[in-house]
Amino acid sequence: MLHGRKPLAVFYDAYPAQWLSETLGRFDPFVRSGRLTHRLIDTPFTEAERARFPGFQGWRRAFFSLPGEEWRIDAFLLLSKVSAQTGWSEALERMEGLLLGYEDWQNDWWIERKGQLRKAL
Repeated sequence: MLHGRKPLAVFYDAYPAQWLSETLGRFDPFVRSGRLTHRLIDTPFTEAERARFPGFQGWRRAFFSLPGEEWRIDAFLLLSKVSAQTGWSEALERMEGLLLGYEDWQNDWWIERKGQLRKAL
């Protein structure tokens, strides 16, 4: 990201999670200096999730973008909303890859690889 090749990074996990806190902390100097922007979204667990994941409070999504690329965060959130309503698809997978800054050939490779993994299971 700091070299300008990738405009967006996304981290997602249950919180509190030590690995996630440590990973996000590594971005702090770049956010403070203005080289990256940051948005953190915490979503509390439902009762069912709380029972399934004891010791955790909810889902944490952390977004880092290059300055001027913050729109990608909003687009990513919209993509998440659409997938919750319609289910995940290859089109959404490609859109996610494009938002993260991957080129078409990289998305093609990933989608093909993902299909191979599904067949192996």
